[in-house]
Parts: sequence; structure tokens; C-alpha cells
Amino acid sequence: MYALLFVAGCGDDSDKNEGSSTHSVHEDHDGGHEDHDGGIGDGHDDGHSESDTGHGHDHGGMVMGGDPPPPKEDLLPEKLSETGLYADILAKSIDPEFLHFTPQFQLWSDGADKQRWAHIPEGTSIDSTDMNNWSVPVGSKFFKEFSIDGRRIETRLIQRVGTGPRDFAYVSYQWNADETEAIKVSPAGIENVSGTMHDIPSKLLCLRCHGTHPLGGGRASRMLGFSAIQLSHTETENSLDDLADTLSDPPDSAYTVPGDADTQAALGYLHANCGSCHHAESDRIPQVNLALWLNVEATTVEETDAWKTAVSHDNALFNDQHVVARIAPGNAEESSVIYRMSQRGNTAQMPPLGTEVKDETGIATVEAWIRSLP
Repeated sequence: MYALLFVAGCGDDSDKNEGSSTHSVHEDHDGGHEDHDGGIGDGHDDGHSESDTGHGHDHGGMVMGGDPPPPKEDLLPEKLSETGLYADILAKSIDPEFLHFTPQFQLWSDGADKQRWAHIPEGTSIDSTDMNNWSVPVGSKFFKEFSIDGRRIETRLIQRVGTGPRDFAYVSYQWNADETEAIKVSPAGIENVSGTMHDIPSKLLCLRCHGTHPLGGGRASRMLGFSAIQLSHTETENSLDDLADTLSDPPDSAYTVPGDADTQAALGYLHANCGSCHHAESDRIPQVNLALWLNVEATTVEETDAWKTAVSHDNALFNDQHVVARIAPGNAEESSVIYRMSQRGNTAQMPPLGTEVKDETGIATVEAWIRSLP
């Protein structure tokens, strides 16, 4: 989604905000645009125009002359209480079969509090042959719940409904005022939900972060915060070690992000907030070769994709505001990554989706690392 495990791109290309239905763009052709840095935006994304990669008629291939099948989201319940997450929604008790987890590195969501749960069907396992891209079995469910000032606002669900790479359904449920139930939202999404600044994104915007959007972005796993890197820590109820019996190829131990504590924090932040779009695999944003996703094979900072594609690398397209490089060692002020993280409400903004407020703590984390670089 929408995530549940959402994440948006970051770095040296641009886009539009996740929750908004329109966005100021330089060019807008057939619902998409390419800005001055090669980033792709959705133009007028009202949630009603797409083919097999969006919502509406979501068909992976239809018989010529026949009617397309209904969208996959029709398979999911109308009420959150019917999804199985809550054993008792009035008491807010979670079904014990659902695994609560906390990613090691957090996606910034304008300060909203978030809770996450996963359900892997009994008797199945996660294909972890590719440790960077887990493949979850059919029937797997992933929930992410947003609260603002202690009030539940939205719960998102991604469910695998078939064996194909596009066979995932993405829905969101909006909580009522007394938090007794949450109702499935239209694929078009909702802005400023329940009198807050929080937006429920359209399904099409969910695909921007999780994958199969026609303009790129996302990961083959679709599950962004439920991964080997994100669960390799102890401050979560269900860590990578705890999932050993659920993985087809469990690792010998958890993975350690390279570098000292400041470096780990910065690389992790870029991974969670930028890496789902900016990476080296087929679902990436294709306009630039920037890659900020952390792979388990990297055991030194110099082996990370962030180092190899951003540190001391010239900007491919974005050269506004006197920035001199993607990441200029020792010079955070002239690094385009920092400049774009500091923008909101324009085509320079990064991440381009799901945020209207700058993450000052996240910016400071990445700035500190850049300043430490020789």
C-alpha cells in the first residue's frame, strides 16, 4: 500500500504526494510526468483509470472480447472485523495467530504512530531463497495501523491472493469515530481523514511503493518492512531469529548493517524511506541509477549500494539549488539527497509520497553521516 510496510522513494528523483489527488507538475502526459530529475509523477491520480497494474479492472490478462474479472480487492472483506486480525475488535484484542513486528528502520509518516502484524497461513513457509526478496505464500496478510494522538485512523491490508507477481490485493479500512469498526475505503482513497492531515492513498499510489505500478517503484517481495534486514534486531516481538521455522532457507544469524552507529542509522533511514523505489532491481524507478536499498551481502559500508551509487556521485539529472552531488562527503548542504529530503509540496520533494511534513530527525541523521565522510 499503501503500505503496510510502506515506503516511498528518496534521493535524486521526484514525484507526488501519496494522499493527494493532484500534484503540481512540469509536464503531464496521460496521467504521468517526467520532471527535471527524471522522476515520475501520477498527474491526476483519482484512482479510476488503470488497467492490470492499477485498481478498477485489475486483470493480469483477459480473454479477447470477454469481460475482465473484478478487481482483486473485491475478494477482501468490507469490514476490518471480518479480516481475522482482531479476535475481538471491541476489546482491541489481536488474534494470537497474527505476528506483531516492528521494522528496525522506520518509514516517516508525519509523526503517526504505527503498529504492524503479519499472518502466514499455517502449514506454509516463506520462500527465502533470495534473502533480499522474500516471497510470501498465498493467503499471507500484512496489516499496518495508523493512529494520531492516540486515535486509530486507518488500517491497511496487503493480502497475497494468487501465485503471480501481481496477485496482491491492497485495501485500507477507515476507523469510525468511536473505534468500534473500520470500513473498507474506495480504491480512490481519502484526503484529510477524520479531520486530520492524514491521507488514505489510492490503490494506484500503493503500487508506487510496493510494486507493479506502470511507472516503476516497489520490490518483488511487495512486503517492504517485513524482511531480513528490517527484522534483524531485538526490539521487535518477532525477529528474524524467531521466524527461522517459517523461512524456507533461514540464515545462520541476523544481519548487521555495516558501519558505526551513526552510519547504520543513516543507511537504514535511506533504506526504509528511499530504497523501495531506488534500488538495482527490475521494479525500481528507472530514470536514474541511484540505489539506496540495503542488501544482506553488503558487509562493509563501501559494499552498500548507497555508497556505490550516491557517495561522491554526480547528480544524473537533478542539479537545482547549487547541489553538487547526490551525497557530497563532508558537505551535507550541497548534497541533493539532503536538499530533497528537506522539500515538501513541490516536485523536488523526497520521499514523494505519504508525507507533507519534513522529518527533521531523519534529515539530521543523514546529515550527520554525510558530514562524517572524508
